[in-house]
Amino acid sequence: MEHIRNFCIIAHIDHGKSTLADRMMEMTGTVEKREMKSQLLDSMDLEREKGITIKLAPVRMKYEYQEAEASGASPFPSSKNLAESSRRSLDAGPVSRSAPSSEKSEISSEAGATPSTATRLAQSDSRACADVGVNGLEQSTVYDLNLIDTPGHVDFSYEVSRSLQACEGAVLVVDASQGIQAQTLANVYLAMEQDLTIIPVLNKVDLPAADVPRVSKQVINLLGCDESEIIHISAKTGQNVDQVLATIVERIPAPIGQPDDPTRALIFDSYYDDYRGVILYVRMVDGQIKKGEAIHMMATGANGLALEVGHLSPGMIPDPSLDTGEIGYIVTNLKTTREARVGDTVTLKKYFTKETK
Repeated sequence: MEHIRNFCIIAHIDHGKSTLADRMMEMTGTVEKREMKSQLLDSMDLEREKGITIKLAPVRMKYEYQEAEASGASPFPSSKNLAESSRRSLDAGPVSRSAPSSEKSEISSEAGATPSTATRLAQSDSRACADVGVNGLEQSTVYDLNLIDTPGHVDFSYEVSRSLQACEGAVLVVDASQGIQAQTLANVYLAMEQDLTIIPVLNKVDLPAADVPRVSKQVINLLGCDESEIIHISAKTGQNVDQVLATIVERIPAPIGQPDDPTRALIFDSYYDDYRGVILYVRMVDGQIKKGEAIHMMATGANGLALEVGHLSPGMIPDPSLDTGEIGYIVTNLKTTREARVGDTVTLKKYFTKETK
């Protein structure tokens, strides 16, 4: 669980949420370039026609977090630089520069040195420094980033509140040319009610109309953050989006849960598929759900089967199980979404039977 980060992107309408999600998926390699298109997570026909997000959309990304990338330049020289420095110092030593050619050959023969000594020592330094890099400075860790793209329009604010319940953090996107708008405030207050970690991001800083100092002051007054915590990006060009990914890993806490406790999963969205039945989007709170297990809805009392479980990247990718802290989907054999309401808790039928006896 310590390598999982659950977060959503919140903003006023048309401030660049879906574009930022596109760049994140592109940089993490979640979607191949040939399959990439603008506003990829907006899959509904009406969303693509109007150019706005209506339904929340979860996606899991694999992000390779580099320690040096987040903490800035290392105070130590790289292995390549050390090896090169060693080779140069040996090649430019006092013996090779000051001794005549005849004397140099005599000294070399007496010392038992060979022309490849500098090369061997440089290679030795390179191997030693590479080991240091592998064991310390250049270590990388792969994180699962579960992103939920949310709508920005006031009419769909319920979608935002449902998304926030499944996350530990939120990326607040503010247009650097427009500043804080009505839905910016509304979404921030929703995130604060859920006690989420908020990462402020100024988007569209590459526009001529961008007023970064003015909008930065607005964000500081709203969140009470330091100016250095605000990330200036251009989601369209990808400028500083890698910094947003690194900050998500550093600042948003890992999910908290008990893998050995009875299964609990929060339903934050559901829909009916004509071919597969009711599909649930869930956030695993405790325990795990495996394919084929009998499940129970705590609020409605409905029983069903987990015909398939998995995650979205952004299409459905089956997994053997959904574990604590993860966000994913469950394909059920339920006949209607009324049996699995948003906000309900999914558990395993065997646990529910034990608790009621």
